[in-house]
Amino acid sequence: MSNTGQKPHMHIYKYGLSFIISFMIIVAGCTLPYSSQQSSRIKFSIQNTLPIERNNVPIVLTIDQLRNVSPDITLKALAVVTGQERRETMIPAQADDINYDGERDQLVFLIDLAAEEKKEISILYEPNVKATVTLDVTKLTRAGIFPKLNAVAALESDLLAYVLKPNGAVVAYGKKREHLFTVDRMFQNELNNNAPFSPEFRLHFETYNINLTQNPQALIIDIEKPEHRWVIRDFENQEDFYVRRSDEQLNIYKSIGLSLNALLSKQDDPNINNLEDTTMVLLTPHVDSIGGLIGCGGFALWHKTEQRLIPIPQEGDYVRVLANGALRSIVQRILPNWNVGGDTFQLTYTTHIYGNNPWLEHYIHIDGQLPSDYAFVVGIPKLKETSGIDEDKGLLWSWGTDPDETDPLGIALIYPTAQTSGVVDTDPSLMTITLHPDDEGRLGYRSLAIWDGGINGIETQSEFKQHLQKMLTTMENVPRITFIPLAQ
Repeated sequence: MSNTGQKPHMHIYKYGLSFIISFMIIVAGCTLPYSSQQSSRIKFSIQNTLPIERNNVPIVLTIDQLRNVSPDITLKALAVVTGQERRETMIPAQADDINYDGERDQLVFLIDLAAEEKKEISILYEPNVKATVTLDVTKLTRAGIFPKLNAVAALESDLLAYVLKPNGAVVAYGKKREHLFTVDRMFQNELNNNAPFSPEFRLHFETYNINLTQNPQALIIDIEKPEHRWVIRDFENQEDFYVRRSDEQLNIYKSIGLSLNALLSKQDDPNINNLEDTTMVLLTPHVDSIGGLIGCGGFALWHKTEQRLIPIPQEGDYVRVLANGALRSIVQRILPNWNVGGDTFQLTYTTHIYGNNPWLEHYIHIDGQLPSDYAFVVGIPKLKETSGIDEDKGLLWSWGTDPDETDPLGIALIYPTAQTSGVVDTDPSLMTITLHPDDEGRLGYRSLAIWDGGINGIETQSEFKQHLQKMLTTMENVPRITFIPLAQ
């Protein structure tokens, strides 16, 4: 996946960090560009242990991990940087209060890693600052509670949006890319060679009031698919443009970014029924229209003896947004008094989404052991073309087209193989599997939809299966983080 919208390779001064650096104190003898003062620093390396490149990898560090290295660190005012000292570049980051106690306790950022690459990263921080400082970073995720959507909540990245329904189901929406203009295929060589653009190619952008940077080091071409798909990254102007070849033409697109408001507008106007009338396209059957459960990565309860699905109660819960940040958003739903077979439990369901990524992470926690006749069921829709289950790898997948039968669509769910008792047949339109919490009452899984009508789509079933295999491999081999002692 490409690094859509996020611009990590910008010198710190371009983000206006001088106001932060000005009050940093001398601790470890490190100096930032354009600063006469020094700052506290935690230094570590991140290594990709795999022989494949990895893009937009979420790195999450807890305050406990960081305080084991530097006991005085807080997450109120900090910068995450990489590169050589005195010429370091910033990696956009955010700090979140995950346990809802009023103190930020997790730091998250996204990173690109070449095959087997090791990067050195530093966290520069001010331990004594009173106020919390938040940097202005391009917002790539959003979460919120939207009653008009008849939903518990909704989350989106710049690539996909997901609506969480009261009965536990999840509905996925794709985002149409914005077509800007078309040029002749003669300009393809300029994309392949990653050379300075010709005046003729630049003129096409300028005709549409797009002024690309004149700095050749700030204009980078990523080849997503040789001879077919490219991304033009203008780091200076913080813009990405997507190029797709069609016969003898090159089509130039732009991501529509965060766009949940388009769904809200559609709800306000009952006359909008055509998928072409909105930038948000329904990718999976709308569970409300068929009274269904699960949807795209949702969950329900399964009664083993009666062989039936039990929806999550739609009353007695409360919802909170734990993070609504630039790089990650998190929604948490809690049912404090959930009755299952005569026993009462507290159910906590937490959902994460990351910028530049199309997937959701789901975490379920129950404060006790479910009665033996019950299990959780998760799943995805069966698309028309083909579907498959790999119980050894913990993978459900389905391939076909969107409901309008316009663009290719792939849907998948990755689950822990040690916590399942197998596939269950809950509904002809679904692929579902049972999951059991561990001894601490926890389970987690990942679901995703990849739609070729939007940015970062996949065109063929073969490409989709390759993508899933890479995802499985990277999930099993997380980057290695090693903290580096600072020289005294």
